[in-house]
Amino acid sequence: VNKFQMENDDQEPAKSASGHHQTDPSLLTHVTRRSMATEFAVILPAKWAHEVELAVDTLEQLDEIEAALTIYRDSSEIAKVNCLAADQPVKLSTPTFELLKKSILWSERTKGAFDVTAGALVEAWGFTKRSGRKPTAEEIKIALSQVGFRHLILDDSGRTVTFAKPGMAINLGAIGKGDALDRLANRLLDHGVTDFLIYGGNSSVRAQGDQADGSEMGWAVGIAHPTKPKRRLTGVWLKDMALATSGSGKQFFHHKGKRFGHVIDPRTGYPSGDLLSLTVMMKSAADADAAATGLFVAGSREIEALSDQKWMGDLVLVRQSDRQDSVELESRGDVQWAEEEQGDRVSRP
Repeated sequence: VNKFQMENDDQEPAKSASGHHQTDPSLLTHVTRRSMATEFAVILPAKWAHEVELAVDTLEQLDEIEAALTIYRDSSEIAKVNCLAADQPVKLSTPTFELLKKSILWSERTKGAFDVTAGALVEAWGFTKRSGRKPTAEEIKIALSQVGFRHLILDDSGRTVTFAKPGMAINLGAIGKGDALDRLANRLLDHGVTDFLIYGGNSSVRAQGDQADGSEMGWAVGIAHPTKPKRRLTGVWLKDMALATSGSGKQFFHHKGKRFGHVIDPRTGYPSGDLLSLTVMMKSAADADAAATGLFVAGSREIEALSDQKWMGDLVLVRQSDRQDSVELESRGDVQWAEEEQGDRVSRP
């Protein structure tokens, strides 16, 4: 099976009167690759279709990025940190070290709602192995004692990380895909490509320039329904921006009739958030990923309390509506809607 898949939106280019092929300005070229347990894609508009080989080469970077950040390979940088950092400083590559610094910044901004040291809690709830279970109160207490971004010690001079407490573990799942998108985007930009869209799964997108010649709107990007991921809830225009969505619609389990989502509040040890989903738009995909996770965990009241912060991006909040089979959608900031909502009924306050 080929690692890459390439396809065009139109099967056959248009021909001129002379019989020569012409480039359809609406043509989009897709190059995809499986990595980080999801599908990544680079999408190029017609004017950049000749850079398809660059897109293929760019996606090859995912092997190196995943090899550094995954917790599922003993040879990865993060796996080595989790194994050794409680006993000794562990030296990191520059990209991984900078990503940990950014993670701590977002922990501070969200008052601990985003925390990459929540590995013990994710493990306790069974979501690391995608088999959710409700831990006992004692198990949660023990896991909480091993969590806390303030116990993550970074040394800039040696580019090392140390755990101040035994049993700590880092999991970059809530920021790693966004970081990968930023790194892929930077490579395309460095090679002069100014219009493209990159996505990692259904929840992380980085859009640059415009989808079509003559347009200044950017790219039309869909936002999935929070509990029916195969349905599009609505769409927004995204230009020179990233988008990330956080929610518990995909990973959850039921225990004694109660639904438990996979997004754990590292401050309490329990699933949290009063929203069905939260979409955040920012310049950086890594920032959008971290903010979406942290603010979803924090919930509506804390989002409101943080609304005056300079770092706050544009938001789309989705809540359960009082009406059956309906959700309530609220936007904050300068959200450019690309379409009317489709599918289930949507109300806006």
